[in-house]
Amino acid sequence: MKVMSDNRDLYEYLLFLAPLLKQRGSTELSEIVQFASRLVSTFPDTEFLGESRLALKRVLDQENGILNDQERTDLCDVLKQLDSAFNRR
Repeated sequence: MKVMSDNRDLYEYLLFLAPLLKQRGSTELSEIVQFASRLVSTFPDTEFLGESRLALKRVLDQENGILNDQERTDLCDVLKQLDSAFNRR
């Protein structure tokens, strides 16, 4: 399970995911994830988490086999944690 303990962990995950998507031929999804990662320092936490959640949901919906099973599982784990964080607010 991919566990996020804070925004830094999420940021690092986005920094890992964006080049992976680009390397595997999905420039559009990579750019969406990169955009979300850039919000960490310029927007309030809620905005960063919200944009990250939207970006990751889009990746999950549109990746069409780009990610392997473990990468997809990690992505789902991160999304569940983001959803849980929003449900607590």
